[in-house]
Amino acid sequence: MNPLLTKMYGASPVFVQNFLLTGYSAILDRQRYGEGFSDHAELLAKSQWLTMAELEAYQDEKLSALVRHAYESVPYYRAIFDERRLKPAHVRTRGDLVKLPLLTKDDIRKNFRNLISSAVAPNERKFGHTSGTTGSPLEVCYDTAVIHATYAALDRQYRWADCRLARGGDPIAVARGNVIVPLSRKNPPFWRYNHFHNQLLMSSFHMSKENLGSYIEEMGRYGVRVLDGYPSTLYVLAKHLRNSRATLPLKAVISSSETLYDFQREIIESSFQCRVFDYYAVAERVAFATECEAHAGHHMVMEYGISEIVDDQGNPVAAGTPGRLVGTSLHNRAMPLIRYVTNDRTAIRPSRCACGRALEVMDDITTKAEDTLTLRDGRLISPSVLTHPFKPLDSIEASQIIQKDYDRILVRIVPRPDYTERDAEHLVRELKSRLGQETAIEIELVGELPRTKAGKFRWVTSEVPLGI
Repeated sequence: MNPLLTKMYGASPVFVQNFLLTGYSAILDRQRYGEGFSDHAELLAKSQWLTMAELEAYQDEKLSALVRHAYESVPYYRAIFDERRLKPAHVRTRGDLVKLPLLTKDDIRKNFRNLISSAVAPNERKFGHTSGTTGSPLEVCYDTAVIHATYAALDRQYRWADCRLARGGDPIAVARGNVIVPLSRKNPPFWRYNHFHNQLLMSSFHMSKENLGSYIEEMGRYGVRVLDGYPSTLYVLAKHLRNSRATLPLKAVISSSETLYDFQREIIESSFQCRVFDYYAVAERVAFATECEAHAGHHMVMEYGISEIVDDQGNPVAAGTPGRLVGTSLHNRAMPLIRYVTNDRTAIRPSRCACGRALEVMDDITTKAEDTLTLRDGRLISPSVLTHPFKPLDSIEASQIIQKDYDRILVRIVPRPDYTERDAEHLVRELKSRLGQETAIEIELVGELPRTKAGKFRWVTSEVPLGI
């Protein structure tokens, strides 16, 4: 919403807020699900069964057109090509991308205007920001075509979960980072309604122990069949059900925007009696990956962008080798981002998925660069390694790990009534067995854990430079 509408929304009574949300969603619906969306959705319904050779041929065709467009209308790329004595004909396939340099966040900040295409009219350009989870938000520019491609990819994820996203679909409860309920509110309702899309929009900022029961009751009353949100928020709801020895059967749970840990998936699926379908997307709109019914990794949406994995020197690595994810959008003509370096680390699996689709399969993003611990001896510790000490402890409501120094770890704990000193001793012992006996482990008991302004939660945060 624009600032004026946001101010009006905040000052309005609940029934008016519901009306405004519904009307605003109708406006967004025209942007997201217009004629271009239908074309993309139809393409994705068919292309998911193409062979790898056919998928790569599609990528090469789109890339060739994008490179030609960038050379002719984007000053930044014209200079890059001329400097390297390249012509568009020299970059026609995904294998040719190595002829171009990587594009970093700093490159975008320093060359923002020169990265915008003069061939896309100003009224067709949209501007957005990354969430700034790492403390440094980035502004990007995109056009309607990439919006349609993005929502078509999300729509296919929902269809893989046997659900419908667009208007007329399943009743959906959404638990993300939008401040839809004033933070000062102390009593229910902690949710609003988007009647246009049959959505129950739940505040992620009011989920205290005292309030969680009212969320579950409203989900049941509304007839929710699909739950969509951040893994950490979904986990809070699921953990409440488990602690209450209850379940709320749903059709599917859709998660994204944070790492989904195994312990979270297990409790979410048990509490909601359905499978979790996790998807990966970046705000820069260069990569999208979705989880199919086999639940064996994330399929890259190869029709959306070209993904590369590079090592710490920027060199492409072989399939199965972890590295930093680099993405090239195939649809964003307003600001073509070619070989954009994300913050995420993963690997492309050398084998195909059992579902039969040829789409590349990406390992889980469990090693975001800013969430990887770097120890004094140079070891890099993935957050997934740190989940195991917490698994047997039902006495912990929530936790967070912060690396304060190379050999000092702070563990914040929101305890349940049965939490004891023995549980703290268990955590210290098990974490030291993984990080090293010389690592100092400090336990801090707190009432709640902080979230970012976008409502996201980072389970592991390192305050020391990444040792790569």
